[in-house]
Formats: sequence, C-alpha cells, structure tokens
Amino acid sequence: MSLLLSVVREVRNFVLFPSVWRALTFFIGSVAAQGSASLTGLFLARWLSVHDYALYTLMALLMVSISALTKGGVRLGFTAILGRHWPNMERVSALVDATLEVRRVISLFVLPPLLAVSVFLLIQNNAGLETTILFVIALAVFWWADMRTRVIDQILLFAKQATRLQVLDTAIGLARLFIVFGLHIAGVLSSLTAVLVGVMAAVVRIGPIDSWIKGLLPDVRLGSAASEVREIRTTAMLQLPVDLFTVFQSVIVLFLLSVFGSVENVAGYGAIGRIAQLLVPVSALSYAFCIPIFARATSRIVPILAGLVALCSIPGIVLVLASLVLPGPLLWLIGPHYAGLDAELAVSAVVAAFNNSARIAWILVAHRGWNRWAWLQIPFGLGWCAVAVKVFDVGSITGALWLQGGFSLGLMVAALADLISANRRGVLLPHKD
Repeated sequence: MSLLLSVVREVRNFVLFPSVWRALTFFIGSVAAQGSASLTGLFLARWLSVHDYALYTLMALLMVSISALTKGGVRLGFTAILGRHWPNMERVSALVDATLEVRRVISLFVLPPLLAVSVFLLIQNNAGLETTILFVIALAVFWWADMRTRVIDQILLFAKQATRLQVLDTAIGLARLFIVFGLHIAGVLSSLTAVLVGVMAAVVRIGPIDSWIKGLLPDVRLGSAASEVREIRTTAMLQLPVDLFTVFQSVIVLFLLSVFGSVENVAGYGAIGRIAQLLVPVSALSYAFCIPIFARATSRIVPILAGLVALCSIPGIVLVLASLVLPGPLLWLIGPHYAGLDAELAVSAVVAAFNNSARIAWILVAHRGWNRWAWLQIPFGLGWCAVAVKVFDVGSITGALWLQGGFSLGLMVAALADLISANRRGVLLPHKD
C-alpha cells in the first residue's frame, strides 16, 4: 500500500507540473506515429508471401541497424554540447557540421561489414542477385536520408517544436500506410516495393526538417570546431561497443535462423514479432511520463522505481494472458500464413513482456545518470549466446525467441549493478533541503 501511495504521489506532483501538457502532446504524437508504423507492419505480414516477408524482415532490421550504429553515441555527444551552447545559433550551426563529420567517419567503418552481412543474409534467404543489388542500393539511400535528418532534429526539440516534428512523422507514417494499402490493391506489393516505400518515407522527411532547421540557423555559419568534433567522436566511441552489441543481438538471431532454420522460420519470427509492437505505446509512455517522474523523485527512490516498472509491465502481462487465452485473434492480425503458431505466440508474448520491463527499468535508471555499468550487457550477452546455442534449437522460431529474450537479462543485471553502485555512493538517500 505504501508503495502504491508513493507512486500515486509522484504522479500527482508530475500532473501539476506545467510541462505535463507538452509531455502529453508528445506522447499522443508518439503513439500516433508509431501506431501507424505498427499497423503497416501487421498489414505487410498479412499481405506479403512468406518468402517476401522474410526478406522484408531482414531489410527492416538492417535499416534500423544502420541508423543505430551511426547515430547512437553521436546523438549523446550532440545533445550534451547543444545543451551547453543553446540558444547560441552560431555555435549550433558549427555543431551540426561537426556531428555530420563524425557520423560520416563512423559510417566508413560500420557500413562495409554491415552491408556484407546484408548480402549474405539476403542470399541465404533466396533473394536473387538483382533483388539483392536493389536492396543494397535501397540501404545506401536510406543511410543518406538518415544522415540528413536524424540527430540534428534534436535542434527542433530544443526550440520547443516537438509537436511540429511529431505531426510530420505521423503524416509520413499514415501516408506510408495508405501507399502500402494502394500497392496491395494494385497487386504490386512485394518485399522490394515495401522496402522502397520505407526508404521514400525517410527521404521525404529531409525537406521539411532541413527547411525548419535552416530557419533557426544564421545565414553565415561557423566552421566545425576541432574540440567539438573530438568531444562528439569520444562520446560516440565510448558508446559504440554498446551500440554494436545491441545490433549484434538482433542480427545474430536472424543470422542463426537463416543458417540453421528456413525462410519460413525467418518470416514467422518477423511476423510474430509484429504482435509485440502492441507494446509500443508503453515505451512512449515511459519516455513521456515515467522518466520525468523518476528523474524528479527525491525520496523512496527504489519503491518508486519498482512501482513505475510494475505499472509499465501491466500491458505486457495482459499480452501474455491474451496469447494463452485468445491466441486466435492475435494470430489473425498477422494473417493466415502464421495461423498455427500458437506456442510460438505465447513464447513471443513472454519474451516481449520481459524485454519491455527490463528496458523500462534500465531506461529509468540510465536517465537518472547512473548508467556506469551498461557495458555489463556485453559479456553477459555473449555468455548467454554461447549457452543458448547449446540449449535451444536456434534454427526454430521458439529457440530464436528464447535467445532474443535472454539478452534482456543482461539489461536487468546492468540496471541492478547501477542501482547498487548508486546506493554505495549515497545518491539513493533522500535529498536534504
């Protein structure tokens, strides 16, 4: 009861905080944008053939990997320096150039091996030579578009234009959904056309964001400062091992499925994973509400953390119960190709619920500034991978799901280590006025 009262008290205090309406607007926008993306994914699972959906699953993962590897640590360094210089727009303009310079350098190292893995996975899943070449070109165009808009769009958030950004992403998401529907009606929907629509969505984002950012920056721009390039590069290099391992977790699952399983298993794994997208609004909730609540807490920190994680875990628990009691309606969402995956659905729901809870716990702790032990995910995850390939049939959908779920144990270990470290430093104690 005392735990519930603590969480309710913090929520009440946050609701009275003036910025709650901005957070609410951001939350609604996130749900709308991500919801349209989730619907698109579900429709693609229903409408694409098993082989086409396997290829689409691979390409979707590869595009996410490209973005994650080239922007992860760079984004942290960019935001930190941006906060120091804001609203000095001359320095901000120089920071943009420094950020793009570092992203290009990182891309030179991470893109070649990632593209090589892409070619291997596509060929392993029976993509023809011409299709593989077109997919690689699509990845290159996506990288170019991502470089033009991601990371630097943080400037719009600092300028309190988050709503404008959310409206843009929501409009693009809805347009993508309608275009995919039109391609299906016209009978020309395939893995290639679906991927091209996704790439086009990234390209369309360039114009508005470029225009809005140029409207904020001065006409005469300073060159990038060497000190800022070094700081961003240092931050990016420190974060890169964690980013690489995060991408490794996703790629290794599909790699093992492709080598030891079949195209059908790759498609089934991707389709079942789409049901986990139902938990996307929970992630948006954690960013919009739970992070500010926990960041402002000054007493009963551990009980509040436990309460917020428990609160955000409820949708995952509901998803697990639904997968056990009513698997039919959930499987209907992804279409008749995957109607017999009842057991796989239950495992997927358990894994998704656990991943969601572990991620939220780590996010809350990390945004408190206590993320000193995030690197523990790497040795723990590699150890888990070595064990899982011997214990589970990683060529099956169920085995691949258990392999994926085990990686979140490392996230929980890292969060727990950060809490213990914070307690030893005395920062878990109530603040004294």
